[in-house]
Amino acid sequence: MDKMSAGLRERLAGAPGQAVDLIVRTHGDPEPFTARLEELGFSIRHRFALLPGLAITGAAGHVSSLLDEDWIVSVEEDRPVTASSQEVE
Repeated sequence: MDKMSAGLRERLAGAPGQAVDLIVRTHGDPEPFTARLEELGFSIRHRFALLPGLAITGAAGHVSSLLDEDWIVSVEEDRPVTASSQEVE
């Protein structure tokens, strides 16, 4: 299984200097890996409580370095979540 979608990989390759917000899902507790993320040039924006993972920010050109880390399950873009309201009868 690929850790990152081909579409995201292409978008990041097109703008390596652009800052991107990502969600990194980890095998188990992500806390031991925070220092490694910072070494790779990422800042941690949020630690998730319900799933093992972190919201991070960093340069698009550095994202490929995450894919070599064994403790990372997946890397996806962190995008705004919206909800639509529907009336229930």
